[in-house]
Amino acid sequence: MGKSIAVLGLGPSLSLYEDGKYGLTIGVNDIWKNIETDVVVCVDKRNRFNDERMKTIDECTPKAFYSHLEDYEERKDYVKIELQPDYPRYVCQLEIPSYPKSLCSPFVACAVAYKVYKATEIHLFGVDMLDHPHLNGSSCSRITVHFRNLLIALRQGGSDLIIHGDGILRKLNSSI
Repeated sequence: MGKSIAVLGLGPSLSLYEDGKYGLTIGVNDIWKNIETDVVVCVDKRNRFNDERMKTIDECTPKAFYSHLEDYEERKDYVKIELQPDYPRYVCQLEIPSYPKSLCSPFVACAVAYKVYKATEIHLFGVDMLDHPHLNGSSCSRITVHFRNLLIALRQGGSDLIIHGDGILRKLNSSI
């Protein structure tokens, strides 16, 4: 049996997550308002968050806090990552030092799960994007392509991505 990791976004399917069922938890942004994850990934600048959300991010104390932004480098738990310059429209590269990026933080969190924590199984919760305040149909279509290419790359590397919930990614597992 491999290493099972839960990656947690902030959407409605987060309610399907069961605490203690996975070896490690990686959350995004202000996930600590709901669940105290082992690791946090934040790829949005501080000005993208309102004061309440930023307070949660600033006060969380995970084992590691991954970001490519200098906004967070004063944190004791800060781990700097480098994002790839373009989006994975055609292929997702997981075997190079930098991290692939998408329009949503959980995508980068999945890459961290695989590249740093050697996940053989990534369970994705809270990545529904059915009523996301900043993403529209075009953005969601792009995100779906990015996750499709991520799923292919993960499977080539001996890992799998299991999507929980009824969001825009729900059909990915059966389509590949």
